[in-house]
Amino acid sequence: GQIMDLLKELKIDDDTIVFICGDNGGNTYFANKTHPHGFFGPNVHPKTGKVFRGRKGLLYEGGLRIPFIVGWPGRIKAGVVNKHLGYFPDIMPTLAELAGVDCPDDVDGISILPTLLGKSAAGHEQKEHEYLYWEYAGQTAVRWGNWKAYKPRKGDWELYDLSRDIEEKNNIAAQNQKTLAKMISFAEQSHTPHIPGEILNEQLCMKDHTKAKNPKPSERRR
Repeated sequence: GQIMDLLKELKIDDDTIVFICGDNGGNTYFANKTHPHGFFGPNVHPKTGKVFRGRKGLLYEGGLRIPFIVGWPGRIKAGVVNKHLGYFPDIMPTLAELAGVDCPDDVDGISILPTLLGKSAAGHEQKEHEYLYWEYAGQTAVRWGNWKAYKPRKGDWELYDLSRDIEEKNNIAAQNQKTLAKMISFAEQSHTPHIPGEILNEQLCMKDHTKAKNPKPSERRR
């Protein structure tokens, strides 16, 4: 709230688009009866009773799905919920389109301006990703429409239809081998082998971190 208050104070809030989002799903710290998956974890939805599987560090929906809120007074209608499927690389093309400049050709993102402003204001329809792809800690995941393929660090590929199974409880890989094969091909096309690089002296980055001065509570802007 402090940043938003400052934008209003400076009278530039109408000229500023703000993105608020998480970087990954919640962790399972401080689990209790009220929060069975941890205080910060992907807990039970109070209306549907559904719960995302997994947590931070995993490529199930509990690790991938995050809040994504965009605000721009006078340009983006408040309180609208949209089901467009996007991810972080979409932010750069969106801002580039707003600025009237081109993005590099190797950027994977797609502008979500039509989703934010509407088709008429953006001047074109919203494009969709053919598929999304993730790799982390030996895991692989692919999203293709409502299909979600997941490869754990140890084990076989799993397949879920998120339109019917948002909790990823029913692995239907055996019944949908052609779909899974196509999604595995997406993963193989997207994978980039690890390329060893030069090992830097970490002390060059760490030696002064203890000298940073933190402001006292009374000195912080409210």
